[in-house]
Amino acid sequence: NRSSAVNGCHQNELVFWKGCLPGGQGNLCKVCMGGTEEADNHNERYYGNMGALSGKSFGDVAFMEHHSLESNIERLARLVYFELLCGDGSRAPLTEWKTCNLGAIPSNIVMTHPVLTARIYDLLKSQVSRPDSGFHLFESQQYGESDLLFKDATRCLVHTSHMDYRTILGEEFYSQAESIFNCTHSSENKRKHYYIYTSYLFALIYNHWILKELDLK
Repeated sequence: NRSSAVNGCHQNELVFWKGCLPGGQGNLCKVCMGGTEEADNHNERYYGNMGALSGKSFGDVAFMEHHSLESNIERLARLVYFELLCGDGSRAPLTEWKTCNLGAIPSNIVMTHPVLTARIYDLLKSQVSRPDSGFHLFESQQYGESDLLFKDATRCLVHTSHMDYRTILGEEFYSQAESIFNCTHSSENKRKHYYIYTSYLFALIYNHWILKELDLK
């Protein structure tokens, strides 16, 4: 496999000659619509799971998480128009995402100053326990977006003060991220910052589920 011999930092640009990786540069931001700067937030039209799907007119492959996979697709197209690309090169229907995927990604983490941890945790917990407050912590659709503060598929918050970051990330994800970080450059601060930032995004992208639109001619 020729791609396996390519440096991980540049592998994505060689496989995908253009695309939109929010926050990226070069080929990977050619079709982004976030303005002059590559926005890695909701200012970018193709940011997040729904954003990846809405960009299908510019490409054939979308990197997504499995959360609400079918419901997200149904908003834009018929499910039969898509299939999964598996890690071994085969393809599968959307219902087979548990066995056809590129690996698991860790849950999102709320990081706070040690002095504020208990206060922030109690604040977030109180919002979750008050469903009639009018503010929904895990629902973004009523605000016209998706996955704003948390993933819309979030069900609860778990205190992780007893765990270190490596345990939270998981060994598989940690090892993959570490191997990509090893290719960062340090000759220029700006370049170093860019590679460290995008390498982390590549690590996340690599572990997302992949969708490909079927050719139904």
